Amino acid sequence: MQNGAPGVPFFIKFCTMNKSASDFYSQHFEVAGFIREVFGYMDRFKGQLFILKIDDSLMDHPLFPVLMRDIALLHKAGIRIIIVPGTRKSIDAQLKAWEIESKFHDGVRLTSEEALPLIEQASLGVAQRIMSHLTASGLSGIQGNWVLARSLGVIDGVDYMRTGRIERIQRDILDQLLNEKFVPIIPPIGWNKLGHAYNISSTELATEICKYMKVGKLFFIGNENGIKLKGLVTGKNTKYLEPTESGVISALDVDQAKELLELNSDILNFAQMDYLMNAIHACEAGANRVHLLSGEFQGSVLQEVFSARGDGTMVYANQYSSIRPANIEDIPANIEDIPDILRIMQDYIAKGYLVPRTQESISEKLKDYVVYSIDNSIHGCGALHAFEDGMAEIAGIAVGANYRKSGIGDAIVRHLISIGRMKGYKKLFLLTTQALDWFYPFGFEDGTVEDLPKSKRDNYNQKRNSRILVLPLEK
Repeated sequence: MQNGAPGVPFFIKFCTMNKSASDFYSQHFEVAGFIREVFGYMDRFKGQLFILKIDDSLMDHPLFPVLMRDIALLHKAGIRIIIVPGTRKSIDAQLKAWEIESKFHDGVRLTSEEALPLIEQASLGVAQRIMSHLTASGLSGIQGNWVLARSLGVIDGVDYMRTGRIERIQRDILDQLLNEKFVPIIPPIGWNKLGHAYNISSTELATEICKYMKVGKLFFIGNENGIKLKGLVTGKNTKYLEPTESGVISALDVDQAKELLELNSDILNFAQMDYLMNAIHACEAGANRVHLLSGEFQGSVLQEVFSARGDGTMVYANQYSSIRPANIEDIPANIEDIPDILRIMQDYIAKGYLVPRTQESISEKLKDYVVYSIDNSIHGCGALHAFEDGMAEIAGIAVGANYRKSGIGDAIVRHLISIGRMKGYKKLFLLTTQALDWFYPFGFEDGTVEDLPKSKRDNYNQKRNSRILVLPLEK
């Protein structure tokens, strides 16, 4: 290999110039872990259907062509795509140009007969612009009237005029177009059986598609960069939610989304509440994941798709993350988990945070290990080793390089403490050289060698001189 150290890609060498060997290995593990993750997600999502609702407020942003190119990359990777344009900004501008007042009730536009032709024109114009970008990226976009709708009518004395609700989506046509590699673009205009048009909500349209088609992911792409945790009231289901470095809630399940809505109706803004409500409806209709992310950051869609730690907020219906035993009951030595445990630990071992392990040593005590799985990929591990005198050791806590600020380590330690309580241990202990301050919030206190069970005390490594922490479990 030219222009680099043997066996080391040039981009890794470039990124690690003037860094210590420890930093080099950390970045190497991080890059390798990210590449593994991308390949895993590419295989997982190939052939799945993604619905993308894209706000027209992004269309004049300098990075909009980049966003459309990234969407083209998803399609070329084998992901089927339907695009629903958000058209509120364009409609507002069109009506303003013609000096037509636009009124709303509970966030829904009241569409007059006079306004409808202009709304149609604005909506179809947005769809056409998106199709032009797809064409520039080598894709075949197509738009059509595949939504049957009817009038909302009069509700609680409010006449919605030519605003409609979705009655049916022509799934058979969409399936045929998708099978022929087209990208359908569905503007938020519906028609009744007589051919009369109605203005419909693009958010409702994107959500409604999930009732008719098997959807892997639904995206709401606009100016909102997810939902920030700071300032929100949390409850029983949401108290352990962990924000990303930017303060955004990365992932929550449907029950957590419902709890946030219930507890924060006076704190969340309309767009955030609308997203959470539609995410819940979409998941209950059959969508696996619903994402809220900003299209104003380069690569945000790709990172959200090919990483478990994206830039936005995801609501999920199916099992997304879990802590499970590494030892599966029917497989005494689950050899598939051992390489992942070794991989995750290796960075910690290289830095001296953990003592070295081997495949054999882990296999012997695999029943003691738990792993943290995201989308069936392992990103964290830990063990609870039993000792005499009603004591157990928490050991081998490690988290993949890309996920160390995600709360995975905290979740594993809390889980192991819960197992310790469930099994009736009197005291937990651990040995650490670098992570004292991290363990204190869990209730651990400073201990001495004399606090260890005899078999552990007799084998204590005086040269390593690890600090000892203890956590009494007896009331």
